[in-house]
Amino acid sequence: MESAADATAVKKAPVTGAAAGTAPAKATTKEIREWAIGEGRKVSFRGRISAAIVRAFHDAASKLPLPLG
Repeated sequence: MESAADATAVKKAPVTGAAAGTAPAKATTKEIREWAIGEGRKVSFRGRISAAIVRAFHDAASKLPLPLG
């Protein structure tokens, strides 16, 4: 017999395929900040990076060729 907790628990499917780890590695704030400074964008050395800069970083990164190997 199932307990009340088991009956209401959400069952999750195992992660496979594209969602299992083929996404690009998450960039660190240091990498994003260095890229922004190199691009001449105004960004503080500490604190939160604006969503616009993060979006621009990811847009630029998606246009780069994939590394071989």
